[in-house]
Amino acid sequence: MILSELDRKRRTMVSCSIIELVHMYRNGQIATREVNQLRVRSIKNYLLDNALTKNIYLPPLVASSREGAAPNGDPIELSIIDGTQRIAAFAQLEDSILKALKKGEEKVKLAYELDSLMKDSSIAIQVFEGLTRAEESQLYLDLNLKGKKVALSKRISFDSRNNLNVITNQVLHTHQSLKTAGVELEKRSINRPANKKLLSLSQLRQVIGIFMTGKAHLNIEEKVSQSPLSNSEYITLIHLYLNELFDIYPAEQMGDYTKCMLASYPLFIAVALYVNDKMENQPIEQRQQLIATRMSKLKEVDWSPDNPIWKEFKGTYKGRPPLFHLSKDKNNIEELVRWLYSC
Repeated sequence: MILSELDRKRRTMVSCSIIELVHMYRNGQIATREVNQLRVRSIKNYLLDNALTKNIYLPPLVASSREGAAPNGDPIELSIIDGTQRIAAFAQLEDSILKALKKGEEKVKLAYELDSLMKDSSIAIQVFEGLTRAEESQLYLDLNLKGKKVALSKRISFDSRNNLNVITNQVLHTHQSLKTAGVELEKRSINRPANKKLLSLSQLRQVIGIFMTGKAHLNIEEKVSQSPLSNSEYITLIHLYLNELFDIYPAEQMGDYTKCMLASYPLFIAVALYVNDKMENQPIEQRQQLIATRMSKLKEVDWSPDNPIWKEFKGTYKGRPPLFHLSKDKNNIEELVRWLYSC
C-alpha cells in the first residue's frame, strides 16, 4: 500500500486485556486469518516458559474496524491484519490453564500465574478504519514480507533464553580449532568447493541440536526446550567431540572439499548422529566415554574424495571439475551412519 494512501485512513491505538481479547475472539467479534498451529505452539511455549518471571514482550496487533466504536472508544468488531497467531495462542492458553488446574501442585502454580497474566496484562492494538479487503491484504503482506528478519547470527549472539542459541554462541567463540576450520556467518549453506569454511552458522547449530536431541530436526529450536543435561555439560561434550574430530583431520584443511569429504555436510551430520546415537538421555560420563570410543574407530578412515567408498552412497557429480556430492536426503544419511558403525 502506498504510504500516502495509508495516512489518509483514520487510525487509533487502543489497549485491551488479553482475557478480554480472548472473549471477543470466542464471541465472534474478532475475525482472524488462517491459523498456523506450528507458530501458535511456538508463541504458547514462549508464554509458558516466561510466565513465572513475567519477562514477556508482545508487539502490538494490527487490525481493521468497519463497525465504528463502543461508547468508551474501543472498536466493537475487529478484523485482524497482523496478530492471528498471537490471538489463537491466547485462546489455547486459556484452555491449558483449565487443564493445568486439575494437575499437580507445580502445574497449578503455573496455571494461576498464567491466569493472572491474562487478566492483568494488556496488549496494544493499532486499529485502522475504512480499509477495503484489498487494502487489508496488502497491509498484511507489507507487514509480513517487507519487515527485516533478525539475522541468525544476531539471534545466536543475543538470545539468552534459547539454550540451543546460547550453547552455539559459546562453542562458536571458545573452540579454537573450530575457528581455524571456519564458520560461515553470513550464508545459511556453503557452496563447495569455492567456500572452504567447514560449516555455516545454521549448520553448526543443527549439529549442536543433535547433541541435545539425538536427531536432526528441521525445527530444531522447538525440540530443545527440555534437555536432560545443563548447558555447560553440552558444551563439554561438544568440545570433546570437536577435539576428537580435528584429531582425525587437520582443522585448517577439513573444509576443503577437494581434500576432505568431511566438508560434505551430509557426511558431517552422519558423524554427529553416529556419535550421539541412542545417547541423548545418558549421563555425561557415559556420553564422554562413548564419544571417545566411537571417534577413535574413525581414525583409520580414508576421508579423501578419491576413496571409492563414497560412490556406494547416493549422490551426483557437480561443478567443474566435477566432484561427487553426497545426497542430503534422510535415507542416505542413515546409510552413512550405518557405514560408520562398520568402520
